[in-house]
Amino acid sequence: MKVFHTSPDVITKIDNSPLRTFADCLFFSDDVYQMAACETITYSLEIDEDMIIRTWQLDDAEIISEVAELFQCDLELAESILDASESEWDLENCDGEKSWALQALRGKCAKKMGYEACEDEDEQGTVYIIPMFNRESDLKIEA
Repeated sequence: MKVFHTSPDVITKIDNSPLRTFADCLFFSDDVYQMAACETITYSLEIDEDMIIRTWQLDDAEIISEVAELFQCDLELAESILDASESEWDLENCDGEKSWALQALRGKCAKKMGYEACEDEDEQGTVYIIPMFNRESDLKIEA
């Protein structure tokens, strides 16, 4: 499956800093779309569909604990937020930063579970959250 990511900058190195909003994750779509107001570079990535986990399948005790800490909630609710059976937006303390951090945790969980990507939903529709640390060479610039 071919997926696409757009960026206003040339991607040479993926930062794995925990201070980065999405950790080492990039967001891809099966259609080219642009979120930036400026000109962007379109990247593609080939991914085996069997290596994509759906959000509702995510399950990892450590990640659930991180979600609970992020949203200051109990583990049961955190598990439901991780697997998207409950929306983080229903919580009083949710904001854009926390929602982005949740998306990064979904990507981290997918990787821990042996997958390359997590299929999720965002404001643009279906999105593939893909941890890309040390995978920069997998990105291909589309002409």
